[in-house]
Amino acid sequence: MSEPASSPQGASSGGGAHPNRDQVLFQITAGTIDSVLKWTRQALGWATLLYVAGFLLFLFGMEWWGERFWLFCVLLYAPIQTSLLPLVVLTPLCLLFRWRLVFWHLAAAFVLIFVYMTFRWSSVPSPNGSELRAVTFNFGESNRPQFMSFLDAVKPDIILIQDAKGRGADLGRKIPGMYFSDLDQFAFLSKFPIQKAELVGGAKIHGEPVAARYEIQYQGRTIAIYSVHLPTPRQQLSRFLGGRHILGDLAGHGHREAGYGDFRDWVRERMSLAGALAKVLAEEKEPMIVGGDFNTPDHGYIYHIFAGEMTDCFARVGRGWGLTFPGYTHNPISFFGPWLRIDYFFTGKGWRVTECRPEPGSKSQHKAVFARFAPIPMS
Repeated sequence: MSEPASSPQGASSGGGAHPNRDQVLFQITAGTIDSVLKWTRQALGWATLLYVAGFLLFLFGMEWWGERFWLFCVLLYAPIQTSLLPLVVLTPLCLLFRWRLVFWHLAAAFVLIFVYMTFRWSSVPSPNGSELRAVTFNFGESNRPQFMSFLDAVKPDIILIQDAKGRGADLGRKIPGMYFSDLDQFAFLSKFPIQKAELVGGAKIHGEPVAARYEIQYQGRTIAIYSVHLPTPRQQLSRFLGGRHILGDLAGHGHREAGYGDFRDWVRERMSLAGALAKVLAEEKEPMIVGGDFNTPDHGYIYHIFAGEMTDCFARVGRGWGLTFPGYTHNPISFFGPWLRIDYFFTGKGWRVTECRPEPGSKSQHKAVFARFAPIPMS
């Protein structure tokens, strides 16, 4: 008679399971899930608080400190919409775990788009025969046919053109009924006789004037017209952002190339130039209109040097954002359009601006700006 079969190796004599076979290594309980969700919601709350507070401080610094801090100076020329990029990550997470925080994100976007970027809602009154119609335009890398079409549409009385050395006579032939003046890079065309044309000696950079002054007779009185072209920041910003110059420039030990020195020198020189030009304009005795390419965004310390003493025409009566540069881009953050307002009309005493807007076309480096001015009777 055969022996009974032995039990399998490792099996207990009682037929029970091996004590390690069903061991629980990790267990997720309802309490664990609640703790993780609570921590996630708290973290999103703090992240939103820090973002919104930092965002508002950043906009305040850009507006009122501007060029006096090197980072703000650089970012003034960047698409400001990039400051909303953290919301690309933060908002979807809040929608999943704490959706009410999204209202703070929407509020931040509203502040940026409609407050900081100065969206205007002004109505435009009908033209009348007593208004002076003006256009300013940087003629450099421009779309000439688009500009001529714009002139034909708005029919200006005076045209201020920068970066247009020797172009006054040519434009005078193309636009009948206009007197013209060529002064260095400035061209000026007027339906009224030009009584005086001169370069502004009180505001120069490296010996080059940045403005021209003209006098015409309008409705029996002399008026002063200033055409302004402040230097482009492109060269300095490109050099500074090239990488190897950044630390040296900020420490004051950067390589000083002829013409502009390091980045901090350039910023100080730019602020000094703006102050010198503002002083010239403040001393003007005649009713005054100022237009041109200021190469300065409508935020920051330098902008307020001018806007604090004169009326920014678009800020007073514009509609929309009034962006003028660059006219067309491949930048999706700015929706493939301009993201800076650097071309302006300002007024001094003696004028009330009734309309100000950039040209509607986009395929030009700078957009021309049109404005209508109503004379204020002198007491």
